[in-house]
Amino acid sequence: MSITPNQLNEAYINPLAFAPVTTASFGTGGFDQLRGPGNTNLDMSIFRTFRVTERFKIQMRVESMNITNTPHFANPGANVSNMSLNPDGTIKNLGGFMQITSTAPLGRILDQRYFRLGARIIF
Repeated sequence: MSITPNQLNEAYINPLAFAPVTTASFGTGGFDQLRGPGNTNLDMSIFRTFRVTERFKIQMRVESMNITNTPHFANPGANVSNMSLNPDGTIKNLGGFMQITSTAPLGRILDQRYFRLGARIIF
């Protein structure tokens, strides 16, 4: 997937569906109503065991973490006060509101695709 220069400034969710809070009142948005881009990984392993003797075996392993090399995007910006509008109601500048500007690590040491080769002796 390639990103064109005009897609870099697009909002993830419609920013005009939200407005800054100017008075203390209850809103109409529900709890957990919006979802971010999500995190998915596809890890794959191939193991093969070879019998050397009756007692000894060798297991060869090939493992791949995040084999599709999928980027994990962070949630979009949530501060509606950063958005500025033109007098006619059109968007002048999003200011980071509803824009995804970074990636999110999944808590793994390496988040990008990597391969691991190994051997295991079983006795």
